[in-house]
Amino acid sequence: MDIQLAQIIFQAINFGLVLFVLTRFIYKPVLKLLEDRKKKVAQAAKSSNEILQEKENLEKMKANILSKANQNAQKIENDTKNEAKKSAKILMEKSKEELSLKETKFTEELAKLKKDKLKSMEKELKQAAVVIAEKVLQESIDAKKHQKLIDQQIDEIIESL
Repeated sequence: MDIQLAQIIFQAINFGLVLFVLTRFIYKPVLKLLEDRKKKVAQAAKSSNEILQEKENLEKMKANILSKANQNAQKIENDTKNEAKKSAKILMEKSKEELSLKETKFTEELAKLKKDKLKSMEKELKQAAVVIAEKVLQESIDAKKHQKLIDQQIDEIIESL
């Protein structure tokens, strides 16, 4: 086996040409494809992390909003209870005022009725006294004079009551 320089050079050129073609058309596109895929995977991982972070933020916001909503609901409930208590208090005060007015009116009516009854009784008493006096004296007395005396006596009796 003889080594031939021309064949070695031809094989080297051939090998260089194959290496050039493989590097240019296969190796570089495969490297580029792998680099693109690596970038896409990194991008997807980054997006995934961002989505997870956003999800955590949304969960925190959700918890915060629920907490605020619960606080607002509690505040509204407390305000409503306070308003109900105020309304009940106002209604009680109005009822007390109405009851007081009715009591005052009743007292006034009772006093008026008592006064009317006393006047009626006084009148009947005066008439009875005149009749009794007439019978006792067996004569007719001047009704005006006798009425005046009886009025004085009855007024004294009423004042003593």
